Amino acid sequence: MKHRIRILSFVLVAVLMTSCTYHNEEEYFGDSTNNCDTLNMSFVTNILPVLENNCFACHNSTDRSGGITLDQYNGVKSAAESGRLLGAIKHEMNFSNMPKSAAKLDDCTINQIEAWINQGTPDN
Repeated sequence: MKHRIRILSFVLVAVLMTSCTYHNEEEYFGDSTNNCDTLNMSFVTNILPVLENNCFACHNSTDRSGGITLDQYNGVKSAAESGRLLGAIKHEMNFSNMPKSAAKLDDCTINQIEAWINQGTPDN
């Protein structure tokens, strides 16, 4: 009987030791920040569609919510250069979280907008 218990204990320990391995999320799913292209951001291709889908309803030439117009390049550039655009979409303190009454933009989109700003807010 003692022999069976030892064998069973050995098998149990062996199974537990081989089943407990360390894996991290990046091995299986990749680093999500690497899948986000932030090179050569284009206002028309990368930024404008995000603004159309998330901002135009309130921040347009007619409504100008918060005094911000995002349906024209000059308004976007002004909000970007003042820090208001990035502060709002990053949900930073002392800024109104945007988009209002909606989920925060995903990290890749925020990184792309920030990259566009860091690239000098080109009108391209």
